[in-house]
Amino acid sequence: MKKKLKLNLTVLFILFVSNFVFSQVGPIDFESGGNGANWTWKTFENGTDPALEIVPNPDASGINTSTTVAKFTSLVAGAPYAGVESQHGADIGTFNLNSTNSTIKIMVYKTVISDVGIKFAQPNGGSFGELKVPNTKVNEWEEIIFDFSGKLQEPAAQNLDQIVVFPDFDLAGRATDNVSYFDNISFSGEVVNPGDGPTTAAPTPTVDAGTVLSIFSDAYTNVPTVNTDPDWGQATVTTEVEIAGNNTLKMTDFNYQGIDFGAELDVSGMVNLHLDYWTSDGSALNVFLISKGSGEKSYAVTLTKDEWVSLVIPLTEFSNQGLLLNDIYQFKFDGGGNYYLDNMYFSGGTIVVPPTSYNAPIDFETDGHGATWSWKTFENDTDPALEIVANPDASGINTSATVAKFTSLVTGAPYAGVESKHGEDFGTLNLDQSNKIVKIMVYKSVISDVGIKFAQPAGGSFGELKVPNTVINQWEELTFDFSSKLSLVEASNIDQIVVFPDFDLNGRATDNVSYFDNITFSSTATGVEKISESLPTTYSLEQNYPNPFNPSTRIRFNLSAAEHVTLKVYNLLGQEVATLINELKDAGTFEVTFDGLDLSSGTYVYSLSAGSFSSVKKMILIK
Repeated sequence: MKKKLKLNLTVLFILFVSNFVFSQVGPIDFESGGNGANWTWKTFENGTDPALEIVPNPDASGINTSTTVAKFTSLVAGAPYAGVESQHGADIGTFNLNSTNSTIKIMVYKTVISDVGIKFAQPNGGSFGELKVPNTKVNEWEEIIFDFSGKLQEPAAQNLDQIVVFPDFDLAGRATDNVSYFDNISFSGEVVNPGDGPTTAAPTPTVDAGTVLSIFSDAYTNVPTVNTDPDWGQATVTTEVEIAGNNTLKMTDFNYQGIDFGAELDVSGMVNLHLDYWTSDGSALNVFLISKGSGEKSYAVTLTKDEWVSLVIPLTEFSNQGLLLNDIYQFKFDGGGNYYLDNMYFSGGTIVVPPTSYNAPIDFETDGHGATWSWKTFENDTDPALEIVANPDASGINTSATVAKFTSLVTGAPYAGVESKHGEDFGTLNLDQSNKIVKIMVYKSVISDVGIKFAQPAGGSFGELKVPNTVINQWEELTFDFSSKLSLVEASNIDQIVVFPDFDLNGRATDNVSYFDNITFSSTATGVEKISESLPTTYSLEQNYPNPFNPSTRIRFNLSAAEHVTLKVYNLLGQEVATLINELKDAGTFEVTFDGLDLSSGTYVYSLSAGSFSSVKKMILIK
């Protein structure tokens, strides 16, 4: 009896602690006696990042009679996803999303039509990302509903302690600074009804994901830069609704609607365009593909009503009209009625990935890459700028003249870091077999994780990889293996690199200084080995050994002086399959291992360039 009582008391204690810890603060009404007005809101990705303002309600005569509201100004110079976030560990409290709070409502008063986004994050920044819903009115209050019920089973729905609001999430960019007011963020268990329309979701596609380039579908990974509701002056109101657990586009009062991919897609090697539609009152539906270079061409749909229709349009329907398929960047639909659309994707044939042209190595030298880039510090309290400084120790493995210096503040977030500017500096990278290994040299005063992350123009990313340094107050080269990420959509069309020099979830006792340098890209984690201290009198590239080989071989070369060295491998079509070295090397004799495990049998060419010296040799892989 005593044991049972003890057990019951333990259960009650656990329930009490759970209820005490997991409860979010709401509603967020920005009133002086309520929640939000005195929170530590932080603006991000908004040019000069003007602070969130708490101001009088611009129109208390409508559905929102509040006295005060939040005012956010989205700058032309800001990112499409500029927003504001509450402080971790404070303000909103700590909570789990569940069936009692999965419906989030927010009132907005905006001068433009664009997406509003809401996102929640854990103490370490973990998140399943934002949901976006567009406002449909301007210069009057409107309540927007976000249904998070489809996210409740995800680990990132637990232990949340931050809310993030994106008032003007417009991937098309802004022509002016846009003012948005928002207010009365509430949490409930209400089920969002998508309205009159289909009660079942569109059929789940069965096409192999490896042959699909998806624009909008829950079944596949979508192109991350897509904007499903660009402002083209249309009367159509487009919203994203959930039908039977499946995200679907709803187009009301349809006259025409565009979908902007945010990138030019080469679908010249693909076969079909697929989409599912449902309408009860549609009078016409025309589907357009729009090319950067050759304009737009349409396909007229013969409508079937009151049921889901899976439409497969051969791409020859467009190319036979003279449309080029190598630079498709938009859909357009026109007609009349109300429509639900889902599962829009290209399929069949070959997916062509845009070419890579990125700037590396990032060595912070005056005649190299990195020193003059527009680096931006984030989540580091006052965000002191990245400094380009003299190498603190040029006597070890890093003989560079200049390096990057980052000071992680005690008051900064664990994931404080620095990022290059989208669309500039870094160029465009597709992670593949030739560059999946990323190396960075660090010189740190503490042991902690170093993180590297890549992002696409609209912010799409598979997140950072983290590797700890193992020594302090001396240079060390860290290796990051991105090979498991190569199949992800977020591994293509990358235009930003992000570095977290001191990623320490335990927090900092002092401001920590980290130096980093020589960020390189290659196909193998095997290091370049200097095998002789004697100085060669000439430059040379030796024959690989063994040759033929399976699956690895070693390549030796000599440098009579320090040079920037590139060592690359090509197939007989001239296509690059690996970059083994792309960095500065001292004079000496070096040996590097090439692993052909992922390649097919055949003859390959390896090429060495060092200053004005270049040499090419053949090698044979036999499996």
